[in-house]
Amino acid sequence: LALFVVLFTAVNACDPNTNNQPDCSNASNVQVKIRNFWDPTRYWWCQSSSSTAEAVVCAESADSVTTGFDPTLKECVPWSQWSWTAYCP
Repeated sequence: LALFVVLFTAVNACDPNTNNQPDCSNASNVQVKIRNFWDPTRYWWCQSSSSTAEAVVCAESADSVTTGFDPTLKECVPWSQWSWTAYCP
């Protein structure tokens, strides 16, 4: 039964029908860039465990190239290097 509960929780932890805004009271979400499912030009940021997640816009690169958030690298990258990845692997 315990294994079923763990597997059920792991499968349901990712919901592609939401924007993936994290719960900042969960310590694992604090000061970690988290993918925004609805907008690839933004990511979520929890400043502290008592804050609300903030949607942060990826900045232009030094040479004025627009960027998108790469969830694998957890960084904003130029669109020429960005590729879509599934929300819930």
